[in-house]
Amino acid sequence: MPFAFAAAVLAAIIGVLGAAATQPEVAFPIFIGVVVFAAVLTGVAVAASELFRQYRQVAAGTQTKLDDITAAERRLRNVVDSADVGLGLADLEGNLTQVSDRLAVIFGRGHDELLKVSITDLFAGEERAMVSKGLARLRDGQLTRWATELSAVGLYMVRLPADPQLLVQATDIAARRRAETLSDCLASVREIIVASAGVDQALPQVLRQMCEHLGWSAGQYWSVDSETRTMRVRHSWNAADALLDGFLFASRGMAVTEGNGLVGRVWQAGILAVEGDLTRATGYEPLRAAQIAELRSALAFPIVQGSEVTGVIELVSRETQTPEVEEVTVLATAGVEIGQFIRRAGIADALRRSEADHRAIFERSPVGIARISDDGELVEANASLLHLLEHDADSMKGTAWPDLMRAYDQAALRQHKAPFLAGISDGGSLQVRAATGGGTWLWLQLTATSIPDSYGAPEHVLVMVEDVTALRETSERLTEALQAQRDANANLEKFDQTKSEFLSIVSHEFRTALTGIQGFSELIRDGGLEPDEVRAYGGYIFNDADRVNRLIGDMLDLDRMESGRMTMRTADVDINDIVMEAISRAAPSATTVEFKSDLDPRLPIVAGDRDRLIQVLSNLVNNAVKYSPEGGTVTLASRVDGRFALVSISDTGIGIPQDEIGHVFERFRRVRSGAAQAIPGTGLGLTIVKQIVEMHGGKIWVESAVGHGSSFHFTIPLAPESAQALQTSNG
Repeated sequence: MPFAFAAAVLAAIIGVLGAAATQPEVAFPIFIGVVVFAAVLTGVAVAASELFRQYRQVAAGTQTKLDDITAAERRLRNVVDSADVGLGLADLEGNLTQVSDRLAVIFGRGHDELLKVSITDLFAGEERAMVSKGLARLRDGQLTRWATELSAVGLYMVRLPADPQLLVQATDIAARRRAETLSDCLASVREIIVASAGVDQALPQVLRQMCEHLGWSAGQYWSVDSETRTMRVRHSWNAADALLDGFLFASRGMAVTEGNGLVGRVWQAGILAVEGDLTRATGYEPLRAAQIAELRSALAFPIVQGSEVTGVIELVSRETQTPEVEEVTVLATAGVEIGQFIRRAGIADALRRSEADHRAIFERSPVGIARISDDGELVEANASLLHLLEHDADSMKGTAWPDLMRAYDQAALRQHKAPFLAGISDGGSLQVRAATGGGTWLWLQLTATSIPDSYGAPEHVLVMVEDVTALRETSERLTEALQAQRDANANLEKFDQTKSEFLSIVSHEFRTALTGIQGFSELIRDGGLEPDEVRAYGGYIFNDADRVNRLIGDMLDLDRMESGRMTMRTADVDINDIVMEAISRAAPSATTVEFKSDLDPRLPIVAGDRDRLIQVLSNLVNNAVKYSPEGGTVTLASRVDGRFALVSISDTGIGIPQDEIGHVFERFRRVRSGAAQAIPGTGLGLTIVKQIVEMHGGKIWVESAVGHGSSFHFTIPLAPESAQALQTSNG
């Protein structure tokens, strides 16, 4: 184009020169000027041509760059829109000016709608205040970037360095939060069932964690009642809501059968089930209580032990809830693990009860018991044995037990029996004479029983050690007295009858108790029992041992009294307190009679041995209960009688014949007539009672008529200060 322009100009110049040729005087200057102008014009044309060429190159490069920028912007937009995070631009006040499609999806708004709101408008409550505070700090220049995680969104804002705008980035963390919540819920449940001592402690905490983590309003645990084949609520939890309490209370009164209602269906099918809308549910119980509590959804999942459903956990909510696959998986896993925990807890509880029963029998048995190894060394001795032989645990192991074993082997040799370790499996008994730590010689009866381990091999041996000194000495004295009476007087028949009755009573009591103890011990030793059976057999053993202990105690007390070896620890005693204690001791087992008291509240303090006075009252109260018919009444009264306190124990029982009243306090003497013959007893109790009362300086007597009951009365001296005060007030 520059050259065309130059050609046109040159043509015009040539025309001018042609005109000037007619005038020679001006032709040469014009020619020179034209030549110069043409040269300049040619240079300008060349320069212009180069400029146009460069312009075309620059324009082509610019278009290429523009195309590249457009393509890059398109790719960037695609990347932004396909990213997991939402991006946008906002001014410093938080008003959005540009947003990506993902940002609109995260906040649940349309693209154009999102451009009309501020960032703070996308949140509420505490979250809104938090975002407003972050915006203020970015706007004021305190921060250049700010980030936080809200309930469902992770928000990140950056102030651009050269532009008063904010880059906004939002991340949808709802799924992650939900996964974390489910994981935390399962972890919390596992932590509870690992740390809890039992089901009753764990289940309310499990229900609470599930409700709080998963957003349910209340929960309850239904347990199978194996006897009735129904399910009943055993544990429940809610966040202290009166309406929910009413719903849970209504549920506790229900018994769900298999296949009926939400819980029954889960029990039958063994899989999770949901009532998504309780307002339309027809088979849900208790529907009325759920509607009052404004509940909308219910979910139940099974508690599984092996392949058996043993319980159901039900969760209810005031919001419409539909569990997702992840939540169903977590609840199913929790149901299996809770079921395993309940099974383990049941086994552990049964083992603890069994161990506690055995330990209680061992430690509290009135009969001395030793546990020894299969080589004869003492492993453990109970308190009764240590008390009986007057040794501590160390001296018992070091000296007393080896001495006792040697005495056993010597006695076995004399009777042509096997030594102790060779004869432990036969369960036989042998009496030996041994000295206590205090130097007293006792006759002891040793009964050994081998206890096998789980493989049937002898693990240890239980040896029952009973003090039969009184029995043996009494038997010997009776035998000597009987022989003397045969030769000396006419009272032989009476004495022989007394001796025979004593031996019959004692041997019957001992044999009955020992047979029970040995029989039930063998059953427990052989294993294969249910926990309830073990507990029942342990109770039988304890009762039989207690019978032996009472008989031995009565015989020893009577022996100590008559030999003068029993002393009274006299102190000030409130006799009314002792009367009430005797009633409280007897009442739990005396369910067929009614107790009444007629006590003088102003009764002064007496001087006596509290333990022995309790023994007196307990014996008399037990006799009154024993000889009273069902529905009878036992009345205890107290009053002042001169310088004594008078205590009376009256019953509405069978009464005592007049010819027997004078003999009721004799040793081994029992009423032989009527229904009294069928009532067990040794005839020692009233003898001991009489001895104790008389050792206190009081007296005891009885008033009775057949069919009208009996009244036992005894007196105890008042304490000197009480007697003096009473005398002063009466004077």
